Amino acid sequence: MRRVLSLLLAVVVLAGCGKAEEGAAPEPSSSPGTVKAMSHADAEALAGRFRDEAVTAIGGPLTGDPTNKLVQCEGRTFAALTYGDVPVPADQQTAALEKLREHYKSARDYTVEPPSTDGSDRGALSVTGPDRVTISAVGDGAEAVRINVATPCYTSDEPL
Repeated sequence: MRRVLSLLLAVVVLAGCGKAEEGAAPEPSSSPGTVKAMSHADAEALAGRFRDEAVTAIGGPLTGDPTNKLVQCEGRTFAALTYGDVPVPADQQTAALEKLREHYKSARDYTVEPPSTDGSDRGALSVTGPDRVTISAVGDGAEAVRINVATPCYTSDEPL
């Protein structure tokens, strides 16, 4: 399940790297059709800051080192991905995700998707933050909550 969630996150990022859709409402300078320039190191640092904020808000350290990746979008564009697990017992995962949801609801410049109504995802969270950084969190139903972060696509002269 974790692998599927990580791959789903990559697909979401890659889908947002193209041109804006016809008839879509224009967004500020971070619209999908606008690709900003950023170094690989700066993009990884940005993703890491959002990951660390989520880990702190949920109340725990990561289990081990986080995974950090640069992925190609289209052409010479790339996105930074990072994810890691926070130890949370199964019976506390829904409450931990709700705590994280409330953290983002009270923060400025975040869009929080409503939780599913069936509860099968144990309160999985999907958030879009400043500069279109996406944060998702889901419990594994056993021992951890996975925090996933993806930047939008950036352009860089650095090879991947």
